[in-house]
Amino acid sequence: MITYFVLDLDGCLTYPFETPDWQSITKIRELQLQSGKDRCIPSLSLCTGRPLPYAEAVAQWMGIRDTIIFESGGGFFHPITNELTWSPHFTEDIARRSREIREWFANDVISRFPGMMLEFTKHTDVGMVHTDADEISRVFEIAHEKIESEYPEFEVHQTGVSVNIIVRACNKASGLRFLAGRLGVDADEIAYIGDSTGDLMALDWVGAPLAPSNAISEVKARARVMNGEATLGVLEAYQTIIADNRSRK
Repeated sequence: MITYFVLDLDGCLTYPFETPDWQSITKIRELQLQSGKDRCIPSLSLCTGRPLPYAEAVAQWMGIRDTIIFESGGGFFHPITNELTWSPHFTEDIARRSREIREWFANDVISRFPGMMLEFTKHTDVGMVHTDADEISRVFEIAHEKIESEYPEFEVHQTGVSVNIIVRACNKASGLRFLAGRLGVDADEIAYIGDSTGDLMALDWVGAPLAPSNAISEVKARARVMNGEATLGVLEAYQTIIADNRSRK
């Protein structure tokens, strides 16, 4: 039985730079609020590359009561107790290397891409966002070449609006392992929904990998694909998990 359903944000629960699908979000929230009374409804958590302020706000919308994962596994936050924990893999040496990457990007790359913004609130990874998917792809190629050749302890991922340079040991799969240990559950009790390259290892690790219909092909090859896009796909996935849980009773 699935006891926890963990959601990616961009491309799943929300579309970046667009007004949320409040109707679907409200239905997801209503199910989440019932999870404490009905064991067939798994509790929700988040696992996102976004920084803490955004992830915390979404957790409040959704009434999430358990630890959430932000910065792709770099940090963990409990929205009820306000407990903040950083990954033990983010050592002082890794932090120094991360600052080097941030300085390189700020000084040598960002000026070449008008409209590109560095995610200044991040602590464990270097993230940048842009509304133009073609520009994101160009930045990804530049970052990938640099990181592969000079910073092997890091890896680079992209979405339709962002490039994220994360610590290799602080990816979403490691974040989910940390969460599972904190919650006292096994991988096969966790469902996860994702849509982009940063979600691949997380999808491989959980018992129930899921994807909205807008996910990239590599994700779809690893997951049970929903008919709906983004938020509607998350709602469909939640309802599917609940139905599967009820059939196992």
